[in-house]
Amino acid sequence: MGRHGGGGRMSEVPIVVTGLALRLPGAADQGEFWRLLAEGVDRTDTVSEERRRLVGAPQWSDVIGEIDGIDEFDAAFFGIEDDEARFMDPQHRKTMEVAYDAVCDAGLLEAGKTADRRYSVFTAICTNSYYPLVCRYMEEQGIAATHPRTIMNSINSALAARISHQYNLTGPVMAVDTACSSFLTGLSQAVESIRGQGCLGAVVAGVNMLSAPYSTMLCDCGGITTAHPYTRVFDEEADGTLIGEGAVVCVLEREDVALRRNRRIYARLLGHAVNNDGSSLNIMAPNPRGQADVVRDCYATGVDHTRVGYIETHGTGTRIGDPIELNALGKVYRKADFGDRTIGIGSVKSNIGHLLAAAGGAGLAKLLLSIRNGAMAPNLHLKTLNPLLDLESTPFEVVTETRPWPREDGRPRVGAITSLGLGGTNVHVVVEEGPPERTGTPLAEPLLCLSAADPEALRRMIADLERYTAAGGVDPYNLAMTLARFRPSHAWRATARLDRATGALTVLRTTARERTVRRLLLRPNEATLAREAFFQEVFAGRVRTSDAEPGRTELAVAVDDGTAFDAETSVLDSRLSETEIAAELFMRGCLVDWGRFFPDGTGTVLTLPRYPFAPQPHWLTF
Repeated sequence: MGRHGGGGRMSEVPIVVTGLALRLPGAADQGEFWRLLAEGVDRTDTVSEERRRLVGAPQWSDVIGEIDGIDEFDAAFFGIEDDEARFMDPQHRKTMEVAYDAVCDAGLLEAGKTADRRYSVFTAICTNSYYPLVCRYMEEQGIAATHPRTIMNSINSALAARISHQYNLTGPVMAVDTACSSFLTGLSQAVESIRGQGCLGAVVAGVNMLSAPYSTMLCDCGGITTAHPYTRVFDEEADGTLIGEGAVVCVLEREDVALRRNRRIYARLLGHAVNNDGSSLNIMAPNPRGQADVVRDCYATGVDHTRVGYIETHGTGTRIGDPIELNALGKVYRKADFGDRTIGIGSVKSNIGHLLAAAGGAGLAKLLLSIRNGAMAPNLHLKTLNPLLDLESTPFEVVTETRPWPREDGRPRVGAITSLGLGGTNVHVVVEEGPPERTGTPLAEPLLCLSAADPEALRRMIADLERYTAAGGVDPYNLAMTLARFRPSHAWRATARLDRATGALTVLRTTARERTVRRLLLRPNEATLAREAFFQEVFAGRVRTSDAEPGRTELAVAVDDGTAFDAETSVLDSRLSETEIAAELFMRGCLVDWGRFFPDGTGTVLTLPRYPFAPQPHWLTF
């Protein structure tokens, strides 16, 4: 433990990041976000006409980092009625979609595995600007017109509960609110739940959405926002930040679990610390001592600060706040320790604004993608360096254009991130680049199995996958494994073959009806019974031998031995390989245990195109 409230080294239980998903201004996935960062794009702008019309605020003219479609949600996918969805905080709705992508990215929703998972959930959320609309609706329409679960869908803690309920996660579950440092505080709590409470992993989410002008109005009133049309971090004329919105979700796991379960490892957590300023000039004023202490605490237990190549700063974008933050970092990062080397610094707030509770999530996503891509993205709008930063006496250098981030002596890249909350809660985290992707064994049959919740989503999924494979560089084993074993089995399914040379897909067929099979009835013929042990191993359900007709959740299976069978029986060609038989069972609605074909410790779960949700507008109107 650090002297001021927690943190330290992860050597007791190595913890890694295995999943990441996001919706940020101008970016619906990791690829779009990295392009935005690398190209130096600022996605803040005057509130759109569409948003002003949606929230009923025609005079709202603030510059914000706006995401599209905050009213849209695929309620049917999550089993939620449209009427209930209208009363849900849009922050809950959007985060549920992003959380699904994140746990899929981590491979957490393994096909056919529905047992409870000892994972914790921490959601960073601090405001709900949709709640006043709900209250006004009740006043004008009456309580009888309000959905009974409105209270559950309005309180912040319900978001974490929603995620745990959706994926059967049974570790500690709670909302975290330390204002601007909420996401990294939640990350730190997640680490402690793994190290000290027996969790195998954790889901950490952060969200901020502007369902009304109230948050920006209050930030204007509190002197937080800038008078400029952009955020000028580290600049002499810096006078505050713009407010942005979005959602970020990451998955943490114990490293031994991650390696055994074939996870992609974005980064290893080397150290973290959390503290509070205590008494300061006023509750909104930063305390230099508190910020310096949290940095010291993070490195006090042996984390080597000289390996850090880039720091994603909190970057409040104020003339006084920026120097205080860099001065605190400089207490540990002494120029003499680095010789001629410099440490890049920047702030994602110059691209998308300040996401309040989710700010640390956006910064962490930038840091993880910078590590993965081996490059540092530029900090925008720096015209005249703030002289109070005194950068000449530090090893820090503001990154103003995209540049390579080389490994030092072939060692993994190491980066750090700071988050500072209104009210004085400070967090500092250090991460190290994860191991390279493990390629799998060559596949005799590059057969892909896909599934979605409805036919249109399946069609879109196939189209997205075709574009993904056409780009090249995809390991066939990892792709087949990710789709078959580490994606949930939905009702509508397809199989396809991957052309190794061109990356093209040949779609064999898609299902024509929705069906889930939970029991196999094997026809008692010689060819079928010869493979009984195989069926027992690959089918994630009950298998028995019977002449009885199959029921709604049963499938009668026979391996072709020249005997005719009725139409309800699935006749499998005896010449099919085991992989092809498993794919045939999959297509017929069976829950297949793919571990036989893609064992633990082989290959790496891939980051694939996000799930093609079918969002529909859900908003209270009256």
